[in-house]
Amino acid sequence: MPTEQNKKLVLEMTEAFNTGDISICDELLDPDPSPRRGEPGVPRTSGELKKKIAAVRRAFPDLHYEVDRIVAEDESVAFHWIMTGTHGGPLLGHPPTNREITHSGTDVVTFKDGKIVEHYAADNFADLLGKLGIQRGGGPAA
Repeated sequence: MPTEQNKKLVLEMTEAFNTGDISICDELLDPDPSPRRGEPGVPRTSGELKKKIAAVRRAFPDLHYEVDRIVAEDESVAFHWIMTGTHGGPLLGHPPTNREITHSGTDVVTFKDGKIVEHYAADNFADLLGKLGIQRGGGPAA
């Protein structure tokens, strides 16, 4: 698949987090788990991606992702994203803090036949929790 089409799919996936429209999920990932590479916590199936979008949108009802850099080569797309939002719902069992945050990270996805077959995500989740005043594995930060 051409690199421009792969970049378009990544932008559509990002937009699904903004709008909650999960129709792109079945196009991006198979419904059944496949032996694909990635890291723990990264959705492997269309159902897992749908659940992740719903959970993030519950935690941050005014969520907005922006892709500020995107590069593609062959079947791989790397992109840096910036997320803004207000923590207005539960996040991993933590109650809302109503704090506004800006968080960012970089993902690399690889496509095969138009489907994601590899996904790596790099963001500092401990930093996000700190911005929310949540200690990892515990309650509010001191």
